[in-house]
Amino acid sequence: MLSVISTSLLEQMRISEREIVLRKQLFDFTEKDVQNLVFCREWISRYINQITDAFYTQQVAQPEVVVVIGDHDTLERLKGSMRHYLLDLFQGYYDSEYVNRRLRVGKVHKQIGVTPKLYMSAVWSLMSTLDDFLYKHPPAPDDHDLCRNIQTSVHKLILFDTQLVFDTYIHSMTAEIHVAKREVERYAESLEATIAERTRQLEDLSTHDSLTRLLNQRAFYNYLRRELSIAERRSGSVCMVYFDLNDFKKLNDNEGHKAGDELLVLVADTVREVLRSTDLACRYGGDEFCLILPNTDIAQAEALCRRLVESFDRKNTHSVTFSIGITQSGPEEHLEMNEMVKRADAKMYQAKKLAHATPGHHIQS
Repeated sequence: MLSVISTSLLEQMRISEREIVLRKQLFDFTEKDVQNLVFCREWISRYINQITDAFYTQQVAQPEVVVVIGDHDTLERLKGSMRHYLLDLFQGYYDSEYVNRRLRVGKVHKQIGVTPKLYMSAVWSLMSTLDDFLYKHPPAPDDHDLCRNIQTSVHKLILFDTQLVFDTYIHSMTAEIHVAKREVERYAESLEATIAERTRQLEDLSTHDSLTRLLNQRAFYNYLRRELSIAERRSGSVCMVYFDLNDFKKLNDNEGHKAGDELLVLVADTVREVLRSTDLACRYGGDEFCLILPNTDIAQAEALCRRLVESFDRKNTHSVTFSIGITQSGPEEHLEMNEMVKRADAKMYQAKKLAHATPGHHIQS
């Protein structure tokens, strides 16, 4: 049973990436729906408190709901959770992390005694409240077709979420049966392990830079979003390091691209030498690199960067140096992914300016 505690609901319920895609197809939830929802980001931010208050005004008018909620503090926590959910609806990322959050919501509702009838009434109330605000305060006042399409996209996603929530209800009720079926599942797990290994090999080809074998930019964004989500969920911190190579173009021009490629590989090897097993390294593009450092603060990130510089300088570096920018998310302020990259990039350019004035390695945080 301890192994269950260490796994996410997504893993426990064996909802794969393919399963998520198939579920979206069942609701005809397409990229166009994603675009419609993303279009409403500013709109939901503007009206989020009003929508939340309107929804809970309807909820607390029902005596059964009041019994479940219990007290004012719980109500305020629920309002906070609802605001997070509304922001999630319009963020544009509906992948395994999103699904796992919805599953956790379902489990919590089951644990606190929200019956299916109360949950479905809440779903209807939320859809009605959103419809009302979309009608009264349309995101695109002059485009009625777009507003109708947005409404449809919202309905699709909420129903997609509702299906996931009820999956957790069913999962809880059938837990004892799952224990009895464990012997059969062990055999299935051995097959899944083989498939997972084949999948891992294919994923490695699509997520790593062919020259340095570090993560590529696409994989970097996926991992950064994941680590930011984990840090926020656990009230922790994560640091990002963004650095590029000073005078790298001069090396390419004077000694050729082969020498430049060899130096990039040297940088990657040096990065691997100093990183912890939990850290992630990426070749962002050209001579730019990014590091994701979970459970790390600025001081620890600076210490790691100094070790990186010291280790690199012991090699044949062709007098190339680093301009390094560091930024931190959490535990006080949790940054969105794009804001995290933007701040780290700005710090790196500050270091680059210092390098122009005073040649050498520079770190800005």
